[in-house]
Amino acid sequence: MLDDLEQLFVDVVERVVPCVVSVSTTRLARTQLSRVVPVKGQGSGVILTDTGYIVSNAHVIEGARDVEVTLHDGQTFKAVVVGESKVRDLAILKIEAEKLVPIEMGSSESLKVGQFAIAIGNPLGLGSTVTFGMVSAVDRTIQSQRTFLEGLIQTSAQINPGNSGGALVDSQGKLIGVPTAMIPWSQGIGFAIAVDTLKGIFDELVETGTVKTPWMGIVGVTLNRGLAEHYKLAVDKGALLLEVPRGPSRSAGLQPGDVIVLMDDKEIAGMDDLRRRILKGRVGDKIKVSIRRNGDTFEAYIELTHAPA
Repeated sequence: MLDDLEQLFVDVVERVVPCVVSVSTTRLARTQLSRVVPVKGQGSGVILTDTGYIVSNAHVIEGARDVEVTLHDGQTFKAVVVGESKVRDLAILKIEAEKLVPIEMGSSESLKVGQFAIAIGNPLGLGSTVTFGMVSAVDRTIQSQRTFLEGLIQTSAQINPGNSGGALVDSQGKLIGVPTAMIPWSQGIGFAIAVDTLKGIFDELVETGTVKTPWMGIVGVTLNRGLAEHYKLAVDKGALLLEVPRGPSRSAGLQPGDVIVLMDDKEIAGMDDLRRRILKGRVGDKIKVSIRRNGDTFEAYIELTHAPA
């Protein structure tokens, strides 16, 4: 039994490793003496199509003047950044190469905590490296220096510097996530962007070079019992609006102090829940929200617009 399981994973790794590439970048940086010098960077990528499209992280290629992709067999190609979304930390690269081996796409929607997970990347520029673990949690949210990353897969498969942009696969070798971050002072805590997020924006990234992030124009916090008692609110669950800047929500009549309790007739647990659902929509979508204000309930229809730069 154990021998069969071991051979299963060996077969998966042998099949997936050719789909994972090394991504090298060069950017210009200014030293303390005001000299401009080239700085090298390194990450990983995953071949998505046999026509040369590769996914990596947006932070891997950020500020890069030149990007190169090295295949598993050692061939190196100049890469063009076709599109990127910093909000989702994903970038699509394109190389002109033949006989590429694309990875098989899986699904992250039905992932269960406890499933096996294998991370494959090129940490520290050492070449293909494989780590093994499990899905520790799903639908995680973390805050980076750039943005909130939501809907992440947390995994115990070790993610080292340089693994960013590589492949997180299941026991069948199907892509379930793209490693994006680790907690450097901990052990066994890494995060990957769910593959369904990638699939949802791939076409838009290729066609337009970016993703129009939907925005409803609010600043809020998750309401809890303590906040509800402090502000003497009639509800203690939902998204409490602190600011409503000029934008679609103000135009729809929303005000600071409102509590969004429903979106499209589904309960809102808090601000993270609301943000997550908004990001699943598209610019131009109309959403219906139910709000509580001074003990009364109101409904409003809001058309999502492009997030301001």
